[in-house]
Amino acid sequence: MRIPLAINNPWAPKVCLITLGCPKNQVDSEHAIAALTASGYRVVAEPDEAEVLVLNTCAFIRPAEEEAVQALLEAAAWKRKQRGRRLLAVGCLVAKYGAGRLQKLVPQVDQALPPHAVDSWVEAAQRLAPSSGRFGGPVHRGVSGPGTAYVKIAEGCSRRCTFCIIPRLRGPLCSVPMNEVLTEARALAARGAKEIVLVAQDLARYGYDVSRRPLLPALIDRLVKIPGLKWLRLMYVNPDGVDEALVRRLAREPKVCKYLDMPVQHAHPRVLRAMGRPGGAEKFLGLVRTLRQRVPGIVLRTTLLTGFPGETEAEHRALLDFVRAAEFDRVGVFTYSAEAGTPSAALRPRVPQATRDRRRRELMLAQAEISRRRLARRVGTVVDCLLEEAAGPRLWLGRTAGDAPEVDGGIVLTGAGRAGTIVRARVTGAGEHDLTGVIL
Repeated sequence: MRIPLAINNPWAPKVCLITLGCPKNQVDSEHAIAALTASGYRVVAEPDEAEVLVLNTCAFIRPAEEEAVQALLEAAAWKRKQRGRRLLAVGCLVAKYGAGRLQKLVPQVDQALPPHAVDSWVEAAQRLAPSSGRFGGPVHRGVSGPGTAYVKIAEGCSRRCTFCIIPRLRGPLCSVPMNEVLTEARALAARGAKEIVLVAQDLARYGYDVSRRPLLPALIDRLVKIPGLKWLRLMYVNPDGVDEALVRRLAREPKVCKYLDMPVQHAHPRVLRAMGRPGGAEKFLGLVRTLRQRVPGIVLRTTLLTGFPGETEAEHRALLDFVRAAEFDRVGVFTYSAEAGTPSAALRPRVPQATRDRRRRELMLAQAEISRRRLARRVGTVVDCLLEEAAGPRLWLGRTAGDAPEVDGGIVLTGAGRAGTIVRARVTGAGEHDLTGVIL
C-alpha cells in the first residue's frame, strides 16, 4: 500500500512509504506520512520518484514474512539502480530479526527500526536525506480510504497464545490515552471520515493496563458523539471480551455497526488449551446465539487456525461441525506456521503441510456455502452503503455496515453517487461473498 500526500515544495526530498500487513501498520504509516510532510518532505506514490524508500514490514506469520523479505529484496534492487537513493526498513520484520542481522542480510538497508516508533522513522529520514525545514502549515493524518479511517486504540498484547509472536514483536498491551483517541477521531471525522474502524491486537482489553477494567464501552460512548461520524466498527474482539456492556452498545447505539470481528481460532477444547486460549464449541455457540438474539441482524466474523501441532482428524472434524453450526457470516482461515520463539514451535507432532492445506480448503468450502446462503437472505432489503470507488458510469463499489474494509466482500451498486458518502440502496442480488444493488 502506497499512500501519497503531496506538498507544494518541489525542492523537498521525496519519500515513498510502502506498507505491508495489517491496518495497525497502516495507521503507523499514515502517522509517519503526516510527520514526514510536517518535517519538510514530499511524500510520493511511486518508489522511482523517491530519494528515500521507507518499507513498513509485517512478520506476523510466515507468508507475511516471506512477502516482507521479497519486498525488501525488491527495495534493495531499487536502491542499486540509482546512486544516492536511501532505504529505511521499519516494522515487525526488524523487531523479529533485529536491525543488525537484517542489515547484514540485506546490506542495502541504510537503517532499520522497530514498529510504532514513528518519530524515530522521521529522525532516520533526516539523517539519510535532510530536509530543508518544516512545511509551512499544519499537516494532519489523512483518512485511510474514501470515507474510512482506522484508529489504533492500543499497541501490543498481554495474552500468551502459544502460536502468536505479537507480544515479542510489539510488547505487552499499551492503551492509547482516551483523550488522544478522541482527538484523532474528531480530526479524522472533520476531514471526511464517515466510518471509523477501531483496531488493536485485543480490542476488548483496552484500558486494562491502566485501570484494570474495560474502558472500551466508555470510549464508544464518547466516540459516537462525534459530529459527522456515521459508523463505528469494532475489530479483533476476543470472545471472552464480549460482555454485557459491549452487547448493549451493539444493540442500542445506531452509530455502532451491527458487526463484530470475534476471532475464536478453534473450537475443540484440547486444541484451544494447547493454543493457550479459553473457550470451546459450546461456549462459542452460546455466545453466537446470544449476540444474534440481542442484536438482530448482526454480522459476525471470525478467524480460524487449522493444522495446529497435534490437531487430529477428529478435532478438525469437530471444527468443521462448529463452523456449520455457528454459521458465521464471514470466516478467515489460516494454516498454522511455526514461528521461532513461540511455545508452539516446539510442539509435536507437526501436521504435514499438505494436510493443513487440505483442512483449510474444507473449512473454506463449508463457509462458502454458509456465506452464500446468508447473503441470499439480504436480497430485497434496503441498506446503507459507503461508496468507495467508481467502477464505471453510474457503477460503484461499496460496502454495507456488515462489510469491514479489506477483509470482507462488498456490494456493487448502480446509480448516481460520490465516493466517501453513505447512500441508501436496495439489495438486488447475492453471490458467495458479494452483493449487488441499486442506489435509491
